[in-house]
Amino acid sequence: MEAMGSPVPQLQEEQHSESGRDSPMSNSASANAATNSEFVSHNTELQDFPDTNSNRSLKEETRPLSSTESLRQLSQQLNGLVSESTSAPYVNGEAAPSGELESRNQELAAALESSKLTNSQLNTKLDQLVHQTQELTDQLQKERKEFEQKFSKEQGAMREQLQVHIQTIGILVSEKSELQTALQYTQQAARQKTAEAEDLNNRLQTMKQRVSELERTLSTVSTQQKQFERQNKELEKERDNLRLEVLRLNNLSEESKQQSSELSEQLRQITQDNAAMRLEVNDLHKRLEMADLMLQQYSSQSDYPGFNQKVEMLLEEKQQLESRNHQLLESIAQLKTERDRYVERIQEEGRVWKDKTEQLLAQVSLVAEERDRNINRVQELEASIVELKNTAALLSVEKEAQENAEPQPSGPSEAEVALQESLSSLQQEKDAITAQYQAQLRDNEQLSRLCAEQETRLGELERQVESQSQEEEDRRRMLEDVQSDKATISRALTQNRTLKDQLAELQNGFVKLTNENMELTTAIQSEQHVKKELARRMGELQEELHNVKEQLELKCQETRGVLEQRDQVVAHLQQYCAAYQALAADREQLHQQFLQQAQLMDRLQHDESHGRAQLDVSQNQLQQAEKHLEQLVRDNEQLKAELKELLNSSALVATSRDQGDGVESQSAEESPTKSSIVIPEDFESQKEMEDFIRGALAQVEEERDEARRQLEEEHRLHMAARQQVALALRLEQQHHNYTPVHEDGHEHDDCHEHSHTEHSHEHSAEGVPVEVHQALKAAMEKLQQRFTSLMQEKADLKERVEELEHRCIQLSGETDTIGEYIALYQNQRAIMKQKHQEKEQYINMLAQDKEEMKSKLAELQDLVLRLVAERNDWYNRYTGAAAGMGTANPDLLPVGEEHSHLQQQTHKHELNAVDGEEAIEVSPFSEPSRLQGLEAASSQTLPSSSVQTESKPLVPREDGTAQQIMQLLQEIQNPQGAPRSPPFLGENPCIPFFYRPDKQDEVKILVV
Repeated sequence: MEAMGSPVPQLQEEQHSESGRDSPMSNSASANAATNSEFVSHNTELQDFPDTNSNRSLKEETRPLSSTESLRQLSQQLNGLVSESTSAPYVNGEAAPSGELESRNQELAAALESSKLTNSQLNTKLDQLVHQTQELTDQLQKERKEFEQKFSKEQGAMREQLQVHIQTIGILVSEKSELQTALQYTQQAARQKTAEAEDLNNRLQTMKQRVSELERTLSTVSTQQKQFERQNKELEKERDNLRLEVLRLNNLSEESKQQSSELSEQLRQITQDNAAMRLEVNDLHKRLEMADLMLQQYSSQSDYPGFNQKVEMLLEEKQQLESRNHQLLESIAQLKTERDRYVERIQEEGRVWKDKTEQLLAQVSLVAEERDRNINRVQELEASIVELKNTAALLSVEKEAQENAEPQPSGPSEAEVALQESLSSLQQEKDAITAQYQAQLRDNEQLSRLCAEQETRLGELERQVESQSQEEEDRRRMLEDVQSDKATISRALTQNRTLKDQLAELQNGFVKLTNENMELTTAIQSEQHVKKELARRMGELQEELHNVKEQLELKCQETRGVLEQRDQVVAHLQQYCAAYQALAADREQLHQQFLQQAQLMDRLQHDESHGRAQLDVSQNQLQQAEKHLEQLVRDNEQLKAELKELLNSSALVATSRDQGDGVESQSAEESPTKSSIVIPEDFESQKEMEDFIRGALAQVEEERDEARRQLEEEHRLHMAARQQVALALRLEQQHHNYTPVHEDGHEHDDCHEHSHTEHSHEHSAEGVPVEVHQALKAAMEKLQQRFTSLMQEKADLKERVEELEHRCIQLSGETDTIGEYIALYQNQRAIMKQKHQEKEQYINMLAQDKEEMKSKLAELQDLVLRLVAERNDWYNRYTGAAAGMGTANPDLLPVGEEHSHLQQQTHKHELNAVDGEEAIEVSPFSEPSRLQGLEAASSQTLPSSSVQTESKPLVPREDGTAQQIMQLLQEIQNPQGAPRSPPFLGENPCIPFFYRPDKQDEVKILVV
């Protein structure tokens, strides 16, 4: 290809050099040079075409039809002609003198030398230009990819021109070689060949003009064909739209039929209602007649009480019934008129839609027939144009052969006349096709206007249908409201009420549980606080007890030091009696408090909702009672200690107590006991609290028994002391009666008597009077009775506390079960909600897949249409290339040593063509350039088949559009990504469901 790229400038240089060298020649040589200059100027004009990519296209599209062998054969034929013409005389009939020929020969030799120098210079320039062309080819390859799509149409025309240029260049090269080898013989034949060359020039120009005209007609026919294809596509789209409209109209008709059936059913129901109303009217008439009879009877019975009121009531009922009857009759009449009107309107609309659909189907069929006729006509025209091109190429080849063999006649040949006739017929057919095309355009415009009008009318009819459907829906709703079932409404209301009640109960139970939990926490906190306070109080009491012990020890010391103050002891005993009375009053108050507690416990039985609070109150009161009991125990212990101290003091003072039984010493040695009940701050469990209460009760009972035993022992000691006092009194009385008084001589006896009297007096003073002892005994009995009653009440309270705790445990268990039911309900609700969300997600996923499938189908349709257009274009280009291949001369065979050079050159062309194909196939969207590359390869490999023994068939590469279509089909059959199945269905994603958008464009799915 690079060697074939620069013949034009070389020929220009050589022609200029030859014209300068042949300037001193004769008129024949100058004429020949003029013809050659005309050829070169024509070639230069063709090469100066403003297309920037024309040089590269010329290089790629040149076909090696004019090889050196064919040129050599032509030169041999011309040499034969020249030899024949040299033997003949000159045209003017004059013989050329030998002197002029010699001078001309010398001039030609000098010109030959100068041409050799110029040829060497031109060869160096050619090498430079070849180097420059190699650099430019790289740039042109890049630019070619950008401009191939823009100038694909112009390349077809340039190919034909390039073939003509190649033929002319071959002729010029053969003439140059012949002039270089046999310049002497060409001088004589130049004058004869000038006229022939001019004729050939004229004929070539006429043929070129005809070929250009044929190319123009071909381009116009191709553009018309493309326009027809576009129109056919548009008509197909319109046909599809019309089919969709027909389908939509059919759907509307079906819907209208459904609506009519529904209306007929409603009318049946209305008729049934009318029949029922008629029966009611008949019943009302009967009732009216009965009422009239009753009125007549009542009028005959004038003395009946309340007659006027009943008559008025009956008249009012009669008026109401008559008004209701009148309203029902009016509604029946309105419904009948509306039914008739709807039936007529539906029938009219059905007829109109039927006529319109028939018209649209007829128009669609006509348009399809016209499209088929036009497609067939275009194909026939393309076939005829291809045949005419082939015939024109064959005729041109035959003419060239005849012109080379024998002189041309002056007038046009039969083939030219036939070509002109065929061109005129083609022009007429073209005009007819254009007229048909214009008519088709007008028809299409009319059809488009009709379609637009029909669309507007359809829109109006749709709006009317929608308004009618809305009115029908309103009427239907009114009828449904009239015919609504009260039982379903009441059932729904009852269900709603029950659900609301259940929900309210659950809410109330939950609120109660929360409140009870809060109350329990507050009660526990209060109990802990109370226990802390009790512990603190017990510590204070223990400290006070310790202080009291110390004070008692001091008092013992004081009593031992001050034995003379017996009156004070009596006063203390009186104070103790008063304290016993105060204790009795306190006991009565405690009894009242226990009665109040019993009342509160009875009230707790009737009010279980406040049981926990009352339990706390009872526990507090029980604790207070325990405190009171402990205080009483401490008071008893204090009293016992004081009594024992008094007895001990009396034992220490008395000297005559040695003969006693030693009970007092034993009682003096016993230390007073104290209550050792320690209440812990917190209980780990209810059982531990019960064990503590039981232990405390047992300890209190033991202390009570011990106090009784000590009381009995003190009572026994008191009786023994009384007996001793009585004995002492009797002894003293005897002593006063029988012994004389010796004041001076018996000091020792006086001292002894004094001490004895003091002892007796002290013993009498230490002895308790009978009244006080009885009072103490009565108080102790009361205290014992009260203590036993308090213990019994405490046991009852304990049982009541246990019962309340058992009920609290039951309530807590019930609250736990209610909480579990609530949690289970919430879990089930969350699961249902999650399933509903998953279903919605899967529905959205299906809708998205549907939209993707629609887009892929639309893309597939576009790709199929593009593939069909590309295949048609490729087929047209292939047939053109095959027709152009027939213009090559099969009789010109390779001769001599240049056969191997030609094979190398054709091999280079094949490699460049294959490289061009591969470079074009890199970009998948450059389909026209790929087709051009295939044509170039075919145009370059086909001439090589005349040189080689066997020819390889042209195998087109795989189409990018077909690959895209196959890839898209694979994507549609096997979508990318894992198969998405709904998560709530497990492994099997197949769900039989039916869905249909309602009037609010909402999809309601029924899963089977």
